[in-house]
Amino acid sequence: MDATTVLLVDAHPEDEQLIRGELAELRSGPYHLEVAKTFAAGLARIRQGRIDVIVIDLNLPDSLGITTFLRLQPKAGPYPVIVLVGQADEDLGIEAVERGALDYLIKQQVVSNLLGKALRYATERTHTLLALKASETRYRELYENVVAGVFQTTPTGHFMAANPALVRLLGYSSEDELLELNIARDLYMYAGDRDNWMRAMAASGEIRNAELTLRRKDGRRIVVLENSRAVRDEQGHAIYYEGTLTDITEAHELSRQLSYEASHDALTGLINRREFESRLQSALDTAQANNATHALCYLDLDQFKIINDSCGHVAGDELLRQLGQTLQARVRSNDTLARLGGDEFGLLLHNCPLDDATAVATGLLRAIEQHQFVWGNSTFSVGSSIGVVPVTAAFRRITQLLQAADAACYAAKDQGRSRIHVYREDDTLVAQRHGEVQWVARVKRALEENQFFLEAQAIVPVINTGGLRNYELLLRMRDESGRIVPPGAFLPSVERYNLSQRLDRWVITAALGWLASNRQRSERIARLFVNLSGDSVGDPLSLEFIRELLRKTHVSAHKIGFDIAETAAIGNLTRANQLIAGLRALGCAFSLDDFGSGVSSFAYLKALSVDFVKIDGLFVGNITTDPVDLETVRSITDIGHVMGKKVVAESVESTAVLDKLRDLGVDYAQGFAVGMPGPIDEIGT
Repeated sequence: MDATTVLLVDAHPEDEQLIRGELAELRSGPYHLEVAKTFAAGLARIRQGRIDVIVIDLNLPDSLGITTFLRLQPKAGPYPVIVLVGQADEDLGIEAVERGALDYLIKQQVVSNLLGKALRYATERTHTLLALKASETRYRELYENVVAGVFQTTPTGHFMAANPALVRLLGYSSEDELLELNIARDLYMYAGDRDNWMRAMAASGEIRNAELTLRRKDGRRIVVLENSRAVRDEQGHAIYYEGTLTDITEAHELSRQLSYEASHDALTGLINRREFESRLQSALDTAQANNATHALCYLDLDQFKIINDSCGHVAGDELLRQLGQTLQARVRSNDTLARLGGDEFGLLLHNCPLDDATAVATGLLRAIEQHQFVWGNSTFSVGSSIGVVPVTAAFRRITQLLQAADAACYAAKDQGRSRIHVYREDDTLVAQRHGEVQWVARVKRALEENQFFLEAQAIVPVINTGGLRNYELLLRMRDESGRIVPPGAFLPSVERYNLSQRLDRWVITAALGWLASNRQRSERIARLFVNLSGDSVGDPLSLEFIRELLRKTHVSAHKIGFDIAETAAIGNLTRANQLIAGLRALGCAFSLDDFGSGVSSFAYLKALSVDFVKIDGLFVGNITTDPVDLETVRSITDIGHVMGKKVVAESVESTAVLDKLRDLGVDYAQGFAVGMPGPIDEIGT
């Protein structure tokens, strides 16, 4: 696949680093980034061509503010423009969009999924424009190569003369046959077209590039392009009309087909995102102009990936086609249903109150739930989550509408899937998702400004308390004022917006850096354990990254271990085993974290070559009072030992629990009862 070329016109190295880093995170690539540091350099690169998207900072050394975009716009040609602005300059971004920019991005809020959406919309727009341009080129070439029919007609609507090309065009054998015709009755497919022609000729005395639908002798419909004029006497009365007819039937059908393809999704036949956004803009315009009532529904399928992964993309495509037909049958003819991409659909309900829109969305939800998809010998059903947003004058731009609908949809998912969430101005769930985006910006800034640090918590032997201790490393973050931010505040945003792997790599680098810088202390500890996210477990490059870092730091692999959550390991069992095998071969250890939280824990334990099993704290805390938890811990311990694995109990918060764990034969304990988390520099002393 050819790389998408992104031209970044920006003088700030940190902006280039930001964009380049986010492009590297996108899986929809590849992307090729070129950078011009001045407005003049940007124009010079644009003149060379071969660009897909222009991303430009409005404040450049040789051009400032909205003037930058206004100077660029006539030079950009077909290339879509996305402007970069600071948090305080968002109004400049809005103004640029109103003046023709495709979109704007706030530097402090640029994350890979937002940048990816903007670039995807930009490239789709470019491809659409190229398709339309190709259509226009083919139309023009066809027009220029046909031989036009030439005619003269009387004011009463009969031919006076016709050239052979016109005779052939209309399917007759001779000019004499044409002279016998009544033009209004015998040639016009639609009687109203002749009336319109007469009125236009009376008003201006000429017809320019008018498309007419005519009937040939054999009854076949043809589309012609007419240019004609009235020839008048000295008193201004029409003596006759003369002009040309050019057959554009093929070009008209081709143009109609290309126009259809440019505005419709090829898979489902529904309109596509470009056309949907155009109609949404028209709806927003009417809402702002006369307080019209419309509604937007944003629909995302639940568990669609299961069908794609288990049956293949052909099956997934067929399901989308079937659901497109199912949904279309349940909306009004004047409403707009679109496939927005992937497994996402949009519905614009015209002149529809919010309560009615919610009822429509409920019907769609039920229709999807009841749809049985049969593939081979298997039958599947899927659900959906729907966000409903009123289209009102409170929204200034359609991007705000789509963002609100997307947030409402994911709020529905967060509430348990297969449900509807209606957006309101004081919507706390949607505000929470907006807050998560803000946290993403803070996390990225913390990475850049080194505001993260590590603490360590001991993993203590239960029976023999002597010997070296293992430690689990815990990630901590300081805010702008130096206060420690609870992990629960920023980790949900990190996981949702695909920053987990970047933080994992930061922790691994920091851990190995500490071991390399504190070699004497490292001799007095057994291992440091680092938590790996599901993204890192599933990334085939993680193994090489860790292997190379061990080589550069000259740290013994026997001093480092990795915690993998049970759910992350089960979610990508093959990749998890590849990573475990590769790093254990070097000397690293592995621990299966939160064991017991999965639905098939014991079934997967044998398949994972880990050294330690960490029992989920959910079962540990109540073993002195809950016989079920006690037996669960006993079973995990016994089976772990049979498999040759050490067993660690998490969340040990009392001496009574610790004593019970000792009776059960658990090997290690971790929790407040045996060691509080503390600065990493305090271990190994």
